[in-house]
Amino acid sequence: MSRKAVISTAVASIHREARFSSEMVTQALIWETVEILKEERHWYHIRQEDGYEGWIYRFYIIENPQSFANWIILKDRFIPFITTHNKTSEDRFLSFGSRIPVIEEDTQFISIALPDGKLGKIPAQNSITLQSREQLIKLAKSLLGTPYIWGGKSSYGFDCSGFVQLVLSTIGISIARDTGMQVKTDWIQEINVNEAKQGDLLFFAENKQINHVGFSLGEGKIIHCSGEVKIESINEGDAGFNQYLSQSIFKTYSISAKVVD
Repeated sequence: MSRKAVISTAVASIHREARFSSEMVTQALIWETVEILKEERHWYHIRQEDGYEGWIYRFYIIENPQSFANWIILKDRFIPFITTHNKTSEDRFLSFGSRIPVIEEDTQFISIALPDGKLGKIPAQNSITLQSREQLIKLAKSLLGTPYIWGGKSSYGFDCSGFVQLVLSTIGISIARDTGMQVKTDWIQEINVNEAKQGDLLFFAENKQINHVGFSLGEGKIIHCSGEVKIESINEGDAGFNQYLSQSIFKTYSISAKVVD
């Protein structure tokens, strides 16, 4: 029988097989709920909230955590925190997109709960009250320069689909983890690339096999993670023109069903 647990560290690596030398297929952020499917030595085969499965070392999870009524999604690229039981400790950092339980807050700080039962403090956060294209792109641009990491899904590094998934998740929109599943999302609507607005999704393919995804910025520009999170253009003659992307556009999809224009 499966059982529930949460991620206990700021970012945790999830591997294809039950060993550290195995490929990292994705990551999970602190407090994310996972389902333990089976055990092998000190490793757990888990299923994440988005349905993704892989192996995680037991150090990174805690079973039977406390429950909380109030939560906040972190919007800054890196959020420093200290544990209140050790005020002399150096700041550590939580990742963009982490969902954290709130104990109390004022104009300067938020007291948060950590999975190990300790309390911590982070700077006050700006809230998002509207799922809009403008807010989505603002968040995406705040991550410019974040390096590419295969399987990455945190402020420390992204792959292309992890970048898209986490930015959407941070404004409350769910989408699958990998490009091959993202393109099958039932609420996106296929459009002509020339109709793309900021926040719409552009998928790219090689030999009709989808291998990349990014957000449209409108007028042929995209923000995506390739080498790092960056802005490029699919319009020849533009600054930042990427010939490979221009020649490998597969399909473009509107996200209007989930956002305010």
